[in-house]
Amino acid sequence: MKFSVQDKLLSNTYMETFNLARELKFDGVEISVVGEPLNSKITKEIISASNKTGIVPSAICGGYRNWIGDFEHEKRLIAIKDIITSLEYASEMNSVGLIMPAAFGMFSRRLPPFSPPRDQEEDQVVLVDSLTKIAEFAEKKRINVFLEPLNRYEDHMINTVKQAVDLIELVGSERIKVIADFFHMSIEEEKIEDTICKYSNYIGYYHLADSNRLQPGMGHSNFELYLGTVQKTGYKGFLSFECGIHGNSIESLYESLNFLKSLVPVKLQGDGNNVGQKSKDFINTNIVI
Repeated sequence: MKFSVQDKLLSNTYMETFNLARELKFDGVEISVVGEPLNSKITKEIISASNKTGIVPSAICGGYRNWIGDFEHEKRLIAIKDIITSLEYASEMNSVGLIMPAAFGMFSRRLPPFSPPRDQEEDQVVLVDSLTKIAEFAEKKRINVFLEPLNRYEDHMINTVKQAVDLIELVGSERIKVIADFFHMSIEEEKIEDTICKYSNYIGYYHLADSNRLQPGMGHSNFELYLGTVQKTGYKGFLSFECGIHGNSIESLYESLNFLKSLVPVKLQGDGNNVGQKSKDFINTNIVI
């Protein structure tokens, strides 16, 4: 089990971001790219920062235009093309994969006009087609794509981990995995711990945010139960901070990370602690739990 932090929570430059991540005892940095695919310039900067700090780029969040479930055919094809381009660069920087939802903010069945322009069967056909095209390239590059369920107010197609798993099974590629986001799960899953156990073989990445979408420790999510469950499944991948921040960003991330490390006995990559030993860096600060 390793902890990562999204770059935009730390700094505007990759070198400073990776340095701060190292100082805060993170294992990785998640790269956020909005509205465009990755390019060689960004990739070289990230590789340089990673080599100098020893902190790995855990995953790419974004790196495309439009959505794989877009209502417009041409826009969907652009999304697929961008994702394939970004996967090429993600492979160069040894990232574990790229994160994508079916869509974000395109439509919600919970808000007017309530009825989307496509029915559920048509949604499925479109998503399977997009994922199949992306999976073919991901398999060649031996890199993962993480399909993210979003809550019912942000997307109408994939809201639960089960819905994502059902699509993955239709595509039939081991390179398509689920990213489980604790904020979205707090809205959509009946029991988060049961979801983690049942679909552990499909979950390849986690996003960390509390029930109010702030950093863990600022809401009412039971992270002691959830992280304990994740650990019991034998998960060895990343849990990445993708959340809002209350208070000073650096101090809040430091406190929240060490709060999580204190909850379960974890042996982190590059950490000489024995399993069962709590984090030596833990400071009991004003985190609301």
